[in-house]
Amino acid sequence: MQFMEPLEFIVRAGPHARVACPVWVQLPVPPAPAPTLRLFDDVGNEIPCQSETSGVSADERLLLAFIVRDLEAHASRRYRLETGPPIAPVVEDVPPESSGAEAVAGPPDAASVVEVVPGADAQASGALAGAETSPVRGEDASTVEAVEDAPDQAVEVPRVPREKLPGVALTELPDGELAIDIEGDHFTSYRFSADGQRPYFHPLVGPTGQSVTRAFPMEEGIEGETSDHPHHRGMWTAHGDLNGHDNWLEGYGKATIRHSGFSRLVSGPVYGSFDAGSEWIDRWGSIAMTDTRRVTVFNVGPNERLVEYSVRFSASHGQVTMGDTKEAGIVAIRVATSMDGPTKANPDGAGRIETSDGAIGEDEAWGRRASWCDYSGPVAGHVVGVAIMDHPTNPRFPTHWHVRNYGLMTVNPFGLHDFYGDTDAHRGDFIIPPYESRVFRYRILIHRGDVVAGSVRDRYHDFANPPTVELC
Repeated sequence: MQFMEPLEFIVRAGPHARVACPVWVQLPVPPAPAPTLRLFDDVGNEIPCQSETSGVSADERLLLAFIVRDLEAHASRRYRLETGPPIAPVVEDVPPESSGAEAVAGPPDAASVVEVVPGADAQASGALAGAETSPVRGEDASTVEAVEDAPDQAVEVPRVPREKLPGVALTELPDGELAIDIEGDHFTSYRFSADGQRPYFHPLVGPTGQSVTRAFPMEEGIEGETSDHPHHRGMWTAHGDLNGHDNWLEGYGKATIRHSGFSRLVSGPVYGSFDAGSEWIDRWGSIAMTDTRRVTVFNVGPNERLVEYSVRFSASHGQVTMGDTKEAGIVAIRVATSMDGPTKANPDGAGRIETSDGAIGEDEAWGRRASWCDYSGPVAGHVVGVAIMDHPTNPRFPTHWHVRNYGLMTVNPFGLHDFYGDTDAHRGDFIIPPYESRVFRYRILIHRGDVVAGSVRDRYHDFANPPTVELC
């Protein structure tokens, strides 16, 4: 098959309806320079698409991404991919201190790629049609490994005016901030200042235009906001017992997580994505572990926000023990105070916790296992929700949840002695042998309404059981 010829394929929904489902298709790579790719559905509508290369040398493949919309269960839809004149990718100048870093690639979630042509594992990435990629940027940028699949301040960093761009746009700003905009509107920022305890996301702006995460401690003095647990910053990754060091709390004598650089920054009409390296520093100042985070934000429309968050933990400096503690979250979120559930301080809290197993509220959900957990409640007069989804390939799937009525929701497959109250029968220590790594993948859905209105149960299958693709 000559790649320049039109290519047709069929997407089959399977037993689940697909409302706004990201799909990745693996194709042969055309000769450089990359062509313009145009995707059409079976009635001639042009569908936004985006692509990146994956693999090396003879095994290199092209990963095509697009959003399948409104496809009923057991239905199928034919698509036609055409190519146009070659276009040159937009690549920023590489800062001299960053020029030695490695590019990485693969889709945000390797399990969701539909391979219609025999291919290889994703190892490296470049810019192709429909996307803009940037080379490594950031403080002391260093090599980071491919992933399969924060300032202590009272006032938010002032926003820097920037051009409103279509699709999902990533912009690196001063003072350790990577801004992520969707169709010109600010969605979130990844904050990685060198003087912060650890990187985090703040805010997380939902489909109603309001943040679904608490502003404290990044912003203080907001009427009605709680001010407990100042280490709960938006959305973050942390662990309270890493080789015996506390990397959950903040302050003197606590361990930290240091941003080590970006190896991939991609903006485009379908998704924006980045790979970031992190070093886990113990309280003595030594590197205990490194990680690589791949975060992908999809352009799924105005009614929701969809994020994929993958972390590869690497025992790059010797054996790692992620200890048994409830004070941990591979993905941790502190929701807006108005979304809190009923507590002693606020018995009328209108927030609602619900899991895939039907558990409702902290009493039923805390420490229990489930494939997803949803936290919904009112924000500025509208009910919104945030769901975190656990992938079936993750270690210890389905995960346990450290989720509280006061607004905390974390993915925690480690804290078994706390969750079960039995240190003899249940130990959750997770060991990564020297120079090995372990990958965890999650999806975050920010939706309108409660868990039913947000179709969380159905949307989980987009992640765990994606559609299939057949080449015509």
